[in-house]
Amino acid sequence: MATKQLYTIFLLFLAAAVICIVNGQSATNVRATYHIYNPAKIGWNLNKASAYCSTWDANKSLAWRKKYGWTAFCGPAGPVYNRSTGAKIIVRSVDQCSNGGLDLDYNTVFKKIDTNGKGYRDGHMFVNYSFVKC
Repeated sequence: MATKQLYTIFLLFLAAAVICIVNGQSATNVRATYHIYNPAKIGWNLNKASAYCSTWDANKSLAWRKKYGWTAFCGPAGPVYNRSTGAKIIVRSVDQCSNGGLDLDYNTVFKKIDTNGKGYRDGHMFVNYSFVKC
């Protein structure tokens, strides 16, 4: 087998392994900040958002891209619970972040579960999340 073919097989195997690991992932007491993607303003266009996952998901249907609010943390969609208020929402991960938590789109996610306004005042909230199959 050619080196290029072996490399392609390795990458496919690696991607499958990551998907299997991510499907069962959850965490509690995670710091969630907000990011302003403005998906409605940019037509839910992942390329315009410069989202990390746009290389994989930008060509998916508009209905798929609009189904859930966006967050940074590449992986499947899943519920996010505001620990302080109990409010929850299902989000789609479209980007990656380096803050060790989640970056929730302000309008489609953060504001909707920040029902007491404390998250906005503090600049963050603490959430629980879990991944589910899309």
